[in-house]
This record gives sequence, structure tokens and C-alpha cells, in this order.
Amino acid sequence: MTGSLLISTSLIALLGVALLVLARLEPGHPHISDWGWSHVLLAAGLTLGIALVPPDQESLHYKLQATVATAAIIASLALQLAGAARYRGRVWRWRLHAPLFLALLGFILGLALVQQRYAVVVAALTLTGGAWLAAAWLWQGGARGERFVAICFAASGLVHLSGPLLDPLARSPITHILGTYVQAVLAMALILLSVRRAHHETQLVNARLRQLYEQSMQGLVVLRDGRAVYANPAALEMFGFDRIDGVLPVDVLIAPHELEASRARYAQLIQQRAGHLMWEGERYRRDGSAIYLRGSSSYIEWEGGPALLVLMLDDTARQRATEALRRQALHDELTDLPNRHAALARLAELTAPGSPGFVLLSADLDRFQLVNESLGHETGDALLQAIATRLREALPPDAVLARLGEDQFLLLQPGVDDDAAAVLVGQRLLALMNQPFAVAHRALYVHLSVGMARFPVHGRDGAALLGAADIAMHQAKQQAGAAVVAFRPGMAAAAGGLLEIEQALAAAIEREEFQLDYQPKFEAGTRRLAGFEALVRWQRPGRGRVSPVDFIPAAERTGQIVPLGVLILRQAAQQLRTWQQQGLAPRPVAVNVSPLQFEDAGFADWLLDLVRAHGVDPALIEVEITETAAMTHMDRVLPQLARLREAGVGVAFDDFGTGQSSLTLLRRLPITTLKLDRSMIDPLPEPSAGAVVRAACVLAQALGLAIVAEGVETEAQAAEVEALGCTHIQGWLLSKPLGPDAAAALLSEPSLSH
Repeated sequence: MTGSLLISTSLIALLGVALLVLARLEPGHPHISDWGWSHVLLAAGLTLGIALVPPDQESLHYKLQATVATAAIIASLALQLAGAARYRGRVWRWRLHAPLFLALLGFILGLALVQQRYAVVVAALTLTGGAWLAAAWLWQGGARGERFVAICFAASGLVHLSGPLLDPLARSPITHILGTYVQAVLAMALILLSVRRAHHETQLVNARLRQLYEQSMQGLVVLRDGRAVYANPAALEMFGFDRIDGVLPVDVLIAPHELEASRARYAQLIQQRAGHLMWEGERYRRDGSAIYLRGSSSYIEWEGGPALLVLMLDDTARQRATEALRRQALHDELTDLPNRHAALARLAELTAPGSPGFVLLSADLDRFQLVNESLGHETGDALLQAIATRLREALPPDAVLARLGEDQFLLLQPGVDDDAAAVLVGQRLLALMNQPFAVAHRALYVHLSVGMARFPVHGRDGAALLGAADIAMHQAKQQAGAAVVAFRPGMAAAAGGLLEIEQALAAAIEREEFQLDYQPKFEAGTRRLAGFEALVRWQRPGRGRVSPVDFIPAAERTGQIVPLGVLILRQAAQQLRTWQQQGLAPRPVAVNVSPLQFEDAGFADWLLDLVRAHGVDPALIEVEITETAAMTHMDRVLPQLARLREAGVGVAFDDFGTGQSSLTLLRRLPITTLKLDRSMIDPLPEPSAGAVVRAACVLAQALGLAIVAEGVETEAQAAEVEALGCTHIQGWLLSKPLGPDAAAALLSEPSLSH
């Protein structure tokens, strides 16, 4: 009999061990471990309490063995119930239930000391109750497999109950044979049920994961041996494929200059069999178009072999916008040459200590303003483009050509160490201008005034060198026709032409030889008059009108811009009062304010007093400041602008797009209007230029600013800036600058002013 009992309990223990092995394979399912230990402890309890019970019930050996057996059976019951509860999602707290089972253990042990038969009966009833409770939990709302396990638990309870009924000490062969079969079936059923649930939950997790990466906007590709073995829909769409079968070897989708780095990443991760690497770069779609991706590559095991998991985001739009902004910051949109910022950066690189010598040429077109005024800005722009093209094609490959401003170019020629060689470079530059330029069905002849400075003789940094070349260029402009002038020490102090202009300017301000023209601004869409920009003109007696390009820089250099600014603001206020007296409804007039005017801490109060003295609403005056004024005089500009805004005066940020304005600067300034420089408008409606203008409009709209597009000269440009989000238009398309009387006539036209 003992042998059959041991065989029975051993089989129960082996099935419990099988459950424990399964629990290690599925660590996320604690009920499997509970049921495994329950079977192991049940086998131990039955072995010690029945199969191998000592004959002497009074011996210490019997009492110890009975205690261990009873504890094992009670622990088996607790774990059996814990497994059923956890399987069903019930809360099982050992801290709450453990005292109950310990009390039950003590009760049974006490009975065992008194009479083993009574202890066997209570233990059988306890096991039966526990088995039936587990059966009830699994039966309620259970599927077919779960109800089969519930029946097995119920049958197990009947077997436990049969023990004391068939034999006082539960040693009946019938009980143990039935128990062996029932527990074996139960254990197998529990194994199958646990495997089924684990498999089902794995399927659910896999389905959720598949749903996530199938619907993700992030591209996901698995690579093995240089080919894609899996790609989610986002990745297929990213590269222009319909299915994974049509994916080419990935090497053909990678830009040639990045192919080596991509192969190195693959080899590194495959060799290390761990980790991940971030990357970004250019890739190609199936149709050959370029896209810019940001991604990460990680090592994974795929279908039993090493592979790479590549996650990707299509960053093409942001990259193109960044490139457009970078290009706009470093390139001249009209000529596609490097601009002043790029030229200064290159100069800084080439003037580092120990760098070889070179010559810097500052070349200015003579009387270019006359071309703009007589033939129009479109012809002037086309001429600048033709000049840039000719110079770019004819100059040596190592030469650096840039456009510094309206009609000023810069040429940097390495390898020039003496004045004779430098003059020769300048003469060759002039010779390139000998042939006329065919522009707008005209043959236009161009003359250059060229100033030269050599590094390191005439300057040891970029700013000093450029200043020296500019001084020499202004000397060249004093000569008749095209000329090349090399910088000489003392030339700055002896610039007679500049001195003459500066002296004449001081006298002209004193005699009030300046007058204002008014460039109208119109609302986008309705094309109704919205205001004017005051443009100062110098009508010099005996010499005619002088271009602002000539006298404004001289006024700023000498500080005479301050009295000139006072004169301009006073004339603007007087004109507004005159229009009011004529019964007209004036529109706001914008006046450019120099950075030097903000040097006076009382400038804002003076302007407000001036406006009030003329009986003009402060809202009819708008001051325009440049980036230079804002950045270099922030501590003085900011409080004064705030004072003006508080009083109702408008503030416009002028020439946006020509510098490197930061978002922080725009946010800090109390401005009401953002004026886009004509260099941003000229290339429209080209898509790349439109992207830059749209970005500026989005920024301005976010800050609640009006957006003025300057230099609009064609209907196509006007339609484009309106579509891109500009709120106002200014340019020759709608109106050239007007004298006071013509501006008054415009104000009186109901169709434009209302």
C-alpha cells in the first residue's frame, strides 16, 4: 500500500514541477507558479502525512512529521486558491489570508495530537472546500476549457472527501488511485489552460504591437544582409513602395556620400549585437527624389538571425525650411551669391593669424540708382543678375565673390602678395565690364569703382580689411569713369569727397533742403489705402536730387542723422496736421528712426510732445527701427519703444530678412508691424522664396503683428504675398512715392481710402 501511495504522490509532485517549469517560461502569469507549488506541497503533505506516517503516534518523530505534513497540505490549499483567484483577476492579499490558514493549521495540528482520525477528517473537509471554492471561481463566466478545469477541481474535492469515508486514516487504495488520476488530469488541464491563456495574451500583445507599428507615422524597417525583410506602411510610403516584395537593396536608397557611414553602422551593431545608433541624412525614394530622414538603428534578433531595426521620421519639410532660412541668411536671393554675412564669415576664416596673403576688392556700380529710376527696378535687378553671372563665370575657381548691398560686390582673390598683382586683379575685373549687358532688350554699359586692400598689410581682421577696401572704393568713385584705387595709409583721413558730402549735408539740414515723399501702403486683399512711409529726399540747389544711398550713410557716420531725424519727424507731423486742416482723414505715417536718435534718453518724450503740439493723434505716427538699432542699443531702445507704444505710437521692425533676427528679439520688442525686406519679395513667386515668406508670416501672426511686404512690383508678387499671409503691400505696383499734394489727392479718393 505504501508503495502505491508513494507512486501516486510522486506523480502529483512531477506534475507540479511541470507547472513550475512552465511558470519560468511564462513569468508574467503568477497563477501557474501558485498551482505548481500547490501540487508539490500537496504531494509532500500526502507523503509525510499518509504514505510514510510513523506507526508510533506518541513518538516525537510522528508529531514532527504530522506537523510538517499538515503545514504542507494547508499551504497547498492556500496556493491552490491563490492561483484560482489570480487567474480570475481577483485580489489576493497574503497579509489578509495568511492568518486564516495559520489558524486552520493550528486547529488541525491540535486535533492530530488528540486523535489523528479527527485531524484527517478536518483536513479532508478543508481540502474539499478549497477545491470546490476554486472550482466555483473558475466556473463562473468561464469558457469551456476553464469549466473543464473547474470540474477537475470539483472531482478533486470529492476524492479528498472520500479519504476518511473509505478509511479512517485516508489510506484507502481507491482514494489514492482516484486521486492519482484526478490530480494528473487536473495538472494536465492546468498546464493546458495556462499555456492557452499565455498564448492568447501573447497574441493580444502582438496584435496591439502590430497595430501600433502598422498605424505609426514613424517608418519601421528590419534589415538583414543589406535588404529589407520587413517594412511597415509608413516606411513603404516614405520610400514610395507598395509592398515589401518590391523593395530594392537598401544601398541604392542611400545618398552616395552617406553610404559608407551607413555600412559602418550596420557592421558595428551586428558585431556588437547590442545598442543603438542615432543618425540623420539624405535618402532616395523609389522615383529618385531626395528625402531627409532622422532615425535610429538598433540590433535585434529576427527569425533566429541577427538583424537591424531601423526607426525613421521624414524630416524633409523641416530640413528644407531650415536650408531655405540658412540660405536666405547667407545668400543673396537676387544674384545667388554669398551675402554680407557669408562674406564676413569667410573673411574671419582667412584672416586668422598665420594665414597667407590675399587681396580684397570692394566694387560698386557707378550711378546704378539712375538705372532703377529711369528703367525700373526690374531692369536694375536683371542687370545685377547679369553682372553676377558674368563675374562668376570669368573669375578663377579659388576667388570668392559676394554681393554686399544694393550695387556693391566684393571679390576676394587668394595668392596676391603685392600691390602690382592686386592692381592687375582690379584691372581684370574692370575689363570684364567692357562688353555691354543685354538686359530687357537693351545694351547696358556698366562701370565699376573698385577699392583694394591687402591682407595683412592693410588690415589684420575682416572688418578692418573691408573698411579699408570701402574707403579706397569711395576714392575711386570720385574719379571719372571706371577706376581702381589701392588703399593707402592716411586715405581715410584724406577722403575729400566724403568730407564734402558731410559738410554739405550739415548746411543742407540747417537750410532745410530736405523734403518728404510718401510711399503708400495698402491693405492686402482689398487694396485700400492703409498708410504711408515717409521717404526723405535731398533737393540740393544747383545739383538736383541726391540719392539717400549717398547722404544717409554720411549722416549716420557723422551723427548728423540726429538733426536730420528731428527735421523729418517735424515735417511728418506738420504734414499730418495740414491734411487734417484740409478736412482729410489722414492715415498713419511711418518714419525711419536711426539708432543714434535713441542715444537721447528723452527721445520718446520729445516725439510725443511734438505730436501733441501739432494736434495729431499719436496713433498716426509709426516709428520704424532696424535690427541694428534694436540689437546694439537694446538697453536704450526698449524702454523708449515701450513709452511710445503706451502712448499709442506704432512701432515697425524694418528690413526683416536682411540680418539674423532672433525670435527672442522679436518677442521682447513692443512692435506692431513686421516689414519684410524687398530681398525676400523679389524672388517670388518661386517656391523656395515663398517658403521663407510663409515662415516669416506664421511667426508674425503668432506674435500678433501686421506684416508689410516691401518692394512689390508685379501682380504675381502681390498675389503671392497675399496668399502667404502678408497683411499689407507696399511697392511700385500700387503706387510710387508721392509728393504731399499727390498723397493728399490719394487720401481724398473714396475707393482707396475707405
